[in-house]
Amino acid sequence: MGLNDVNVEAMRELDRKIREDPALGRRTVRLRSSWQRGTKALVEVGTHEALGTTVTPPTRRFVMMTDAPPGLGGVDSGPAAIETLLIALAGCITSGIAANAALFDVSIDGLHIYMEGDIDLRGLLGHDRSVRNGFDEIRYTVTVRSAAPEDKVRRCKETIDRKSPVRDTLTTPPRITTNFIFKPS
Repeated sequence: MGLNDVNVEAMRELDRKIREDPALGRRTVRLRSSWQRGTKALVEVGTHEALGTTVTPPTRRFVMMTDAPPGLGGVDSGPAAIETLLIALAGCITSGIAANAALFDVSIDGLHIYMEGDIDLRGLLGHDRSVRNGFDEIRYTVTVRSAAPEDKVRRCKETIDRKSPVRDTLTTPPRITTNFIFKPS
């Protein structure tokens, strides 16, 4: 591992491969969600594909359970789906700062993000159609402990603010398409 325990060599190798063949940069991320009774969903994150080929190990499998709080029909046995959105953003910003710090030769001793999101449940519950169903605002504060100069550390944070795929997806939503398959019981 490299600086800050970030695998800088693997990052540079992937960067080199994509520079040589830009089509390798286009990925399809696959996951599957299965209902587990109530409002619980078991979400399995699997492979990434590029050029029609799996580019992650076939054993790659991560599992997360989501649920809703009791007031929304669940039993609160896992984070609500909307909370996982904040988890994704916080994780992306955290890992991105650490990776940038390693790439920019900045040693960090501590990194914490405090994040909060405002949501008005009247939208979800259909009380007021002028109220959106999701977050109105997301705010976060990044605290980094480092012996490096503040401007170098700030550059690590500002770079991921511009380059975070999760933040980009939230600020410039992708096109979402859906299909429906009905199977009679």
